[in-house]
Amino acid sequence: MSSIRFLKTFIAVSEYGSFAAAADRVALTNAAVGQQMRALEEEMRRELFDRSHRQIRLSREGLLLLPKAKRLVADYEKMLADTSADAQMEGEVTIGGITSAMGLLANCLVKLKLVHPRVSVTLTTAKSDELTRLVISGELDAALIVEATRQNFSALSWTRLYEEPVVLLANASQTAGEDDVVQLLRTMPFIRYDKSTAIGRKVDRVFKSADIVPEQILELNSIIGIADLVKQKVGVTIVPLLRNYEWENDPALRVLSLPGDPEFRRIGMLEHGSKSMITSEIRSFLLKAIGR
Repeated sequence: MSSIRFLKTFIAVSEYGSFAAAADRVALTNAAVGQQMRALEEEMRRELFDRSHRQIRLSREGLLLLPKAKRLVADYEKMLADTSADAQMEGEVTIGGITSAMGLLANCLVKLKLVHPRVSVTLTTAKSDELTRLVISGELDAALIVEATRQNFSALSWTRLYEEPVVLLANASQTAGEDDVVQLLRTMPFIRYDKSTAIGRKVDRVFKSADIVPEQILELNSIIGIADLVKQKVGVTIVPLLRNYEWENDPALRVLSLPGDPEFRRIGMLEHGSKSMITSEIRSFLLKAIGR
């Protein structure tokens, strides 16, 4: 089904903004992505991309095609799943996840077990870099990890699931009436999230752009642990706004936007091909849980 493959590549280009970025996600070369997109344009008899800018963009026709392409690919994948539904899915898989994604993952696996009771899943948690290494080596069948700026998973499958804005987290009573984020970062004790991570580098960019020298008192590698310290009035922090933790509704916390262009942490699912039927089903449950 070459047309379905082309549509999947087209969707990846729309999500990641360039042929080169899409190539990393669909296990193709940059040239192959370009060839597929030209073939798709010929088949559709319309130009799907505006190539007049340095960065490739979808044309008006491309934007109109995108939702139809997503529906068609989703229907095709559902058809494949329905075809195999009569045969009871069974087997063992080991799935990893960063700590903040484990609640979502565990809830989806509970629902999966109700539908496929013969599937056995082992869960493990670790830092994103370690999980990536374990999937590449085949020690994990899949993992929920943080998307890196440069990542090449040519032999694996990558699906972006959701993104989390990077925000300032402060104690509500300790900072009441103060909405100037730069002032808070200059005057309040600062709890840093692991400097070696992508978020740590984003934090450094915020400080540099606003000419801030923080009063750093601690550095931790647990976002949830840092949030608890903020609740205890230890200081303020810059972290991703974790999905499903509802910090915006916590009376003990304040969530404030950072100055400048918004920064995001993106979470996705990396899959090894050995247990593709089961991990594909887990991915479907995850996408349904986040409303995609």
